[in-house]
Amino acid sequence: MTAFDFNKCYLDQAEMAVFDAIDGGAASKFGRQVRAVELSNAEYDRRYRRMAQSRNMKAPPSHLRIFPGYLVVRRLDCPDQYETWMPEGAFNECYRPS
Repeated sequence: MTAFDFNKCYLDQAEMAVFDAIDGGAASKFGRQVRAVELSNAEYDRRYRRMAQSRNMKAPPSHLRIFPGYLVVRRLDCPDQYETWMPEGAFNECYRPS
């Protein structure tokens, strides 16, 4: 059994995998590529509480229930780059590994 990585939610952007947008609409709105890592909504909340002061981040969704998903860095290398959280199903419909 693999040990749980409690620091995964604090992963640096450079360590995240690159994903390509599947449809042109998402690509034009958020960029052709994003960086992402699997992260639950509760883990994203922990990241947000610790790092929102120093990063452009969208507020986390409710985490009364824990859902699988992804931390997504959109608009890579642009002045308006930001981090957000997406549910697993929505992410898989929008992106594929690069």
